[in-house]
Amino acid sequence: VKEDRLRLDVYRRLSACENPVEVYEIEEELIDRFGELDNPTKQFFELMVIKLLSLKKGIKSLSNYGQNITFTYADDSKQSIKSASKDDDDIIRATLEFLRN
Repeated sequence: VKEDRLRLDVYRRLSACENPVEVYEIEEELIDRFGELDNPTKQFFELMVIKLLSLKKGIKSLSNYGQNITFTYADDSKQSIKSASKDDDDIIRATLEFLRN
């Protein structure tokens, strides 16, 4: 989205989302309007979904080092998983899968 006003409106709407469905609706709207999204934009939408799912599960932070992804909960307990590779898409995919289960 090249136009500043429109891009800021998308950011504002995304920040107001309360569940992943709302994020996906905005993503579909952008696809309908501008065509297929580039990879960084797709990842941005997936990160917004990760943020919402993490909040619902009481996760206060996420970090990754290589293939290892660590979830830190509000009570400071931690849980770690491994992604298929160090690739950003694999890390995002593994994180989403973990949070959805």
